[in-house]
Amino acid sequence: MNFQVLLYHGVTLHREEIRGKPSREYLSRDEFHSQIRWMKEQKCTFMTLKECRELALRDAIPPRGVCLTFDDGKKSHLDLVAPVLVEEGIRGTFFIITDWLRRPNFLEPGDLRKLSDLGMEVGSHSLSHPFMTGLSESEMRREASDSKRFLEDLISAPVESYSYPYGDVNGRVRGTVAEAGYRVGCGAWRGPNTSSSDWLMLNRWGMHDTTGLEGLRRIVQQGKPSWPERGADWLKKTVGMRPYVRWRERFLKKAGE
Repeated sequence: MNFQVLLYHGVTLHREEIRGKPSREYLSRDEFHSQIRWMKEQKCTFMTLKECRELALRDAIPPRGVCLTFDDGKKSHLDLVAPVLVEEGIRGTFFIITDWLRRPNFLEPGDLRKLSDLGMEVGSHSLSHPFMTGLSESEMRREASDSKRFLEDLISAPVESYSYPYGDVNGRVRGTVAEAGYRVGCGAWRGPNTSSSDWLMLNRWGMHDTTGLEGLRRIVQQGKPSWPERGADWLKKTVGMRPYVRWRERFLKKAGE
């Protein structure tokens, strides 16, 4: 059975707040809530990544399974996202960059305990958000293992899911993350997943200000990337993640985002 993993970044209170920010990574709280309600209308079943893997081991992933994931550990994840999820009876997976805690607009350490107490899964997004493929073996182990240990000590619960910074992953990085004790890893390739997928190389759909309900419908009902998304994934594989990200940043800046 297919399931989709959705990737969200920032959520704002009002759409107007998106102006002046990288809009492709933000959407308003109302838009986010509308997407959740639409998916519920479509009879989607929401799971954390940990729950999804446990169901997969029993070959029991439900039809239209959806995992909601949130990268970076932004303050809006507790203030705006969590209340929507609690209201709708949904749990999500929140990936934290541990060195970014306490920064402006990012979560405090105590906020992670609040998310965990609400039933949310807390995962690691590394210590410092580097391009992992360019690191030495010891640097990779530190990013994966030290962030895991820090989060587990903080929330007093196992941390089993990892989001590769920038989606930058190869076999060497995957192996290091597996050795650190993670059971689930999320990259940046678009597409559906199945019970037999490599659980340390799951596909994810980036949810942006420009996705809209039409894009969400294509993801949930068809599980197929658009032609521009296919082109972007081809470019990632062709030039590598670091050059792709740098090119994308320059493109979006020139485009006024």
